[in-house]
Amino acid sequence: MAEFLTTNGTSYHIETIIIGAKKKLVLVSPYLQLSKTLFERLKDAANKDVSIKIIYGKDELKPNERNSLSELKGLELFYFDNLHAKCYFNESEMVITSMNMYEFSEKNNREMGVFITKEKDSSLFEKAVAETLSIIQSSEPIQIARVKRQIVQVKSYGLSKQDKSKKKMPSRGYCIRCEERVVYDSSKPYCYDCFLIWSQFENPSYEENVCHSCGEFEKTSMSKPLCYDCFQQFQD
Repeated sequence: MAEFLTTNGTSYHIETIIIGAKKKLVLVSPYLQLSKTLFERLKDAANKDVSIKIIYGKDELKPNERNSLSELKGLELFYFDNLHAKCYFNESEMVITSMNMYEFSEKNNREMGVFITKEKDSSLFEKAVAETLSIIQSSEPIQIARVKRQIVQVKSYGLSKQDKSKKKMPSRGYCIRCEERVVYDSSKPYCYDCFLIWSQFENPSYEENVCHSCGEFEKTSMSKPLCYDCFQQFQD
């Protein structure tokens, strides 16, 4: 019997579908922006030799998303231009929902979904699987390769010899919460909107998602906005 889901229930069941996958996992979502938790669940599944297929249809993948996905062995990524469906399933369980695989949707939107199982809803389950396979057949396979991000350096014109001898700092960085491009300033590692949210609590140790310098997934915070490698680079 199908089960109606609200936002929290949808998010919960998507995560349990990933955790419970034994052989295959298919994720259909127009918008693709994985939270760190969801990526770690996918990595666990990949390490168990689960075959993972992800179909998306909006926006270019950010370098840190592309780099993270490149770590998932056995991943097949597909792009379908006019995709609007959202469906997530493994061998036995499925969620059909309004929720994108997008962290903003999980935290900010009011979503609905339906949870079904192959055992109790076999006809519905198989019809959804067949439609997903049809979408995959019409999709463009995307090759995933790690992208090395370039650090944009500040020009040294007008600096003293002493200043020029110091390690050049980047001129542009990334918001440590939403990954938007911002002016590099390790004391102000948020974009304007994310800073307004952070400033409501002003917790300098609150864990964020990415390095302010290179933009890769990393545990950072207002007090420690750089990953270890970037921190070491600018200390040399």
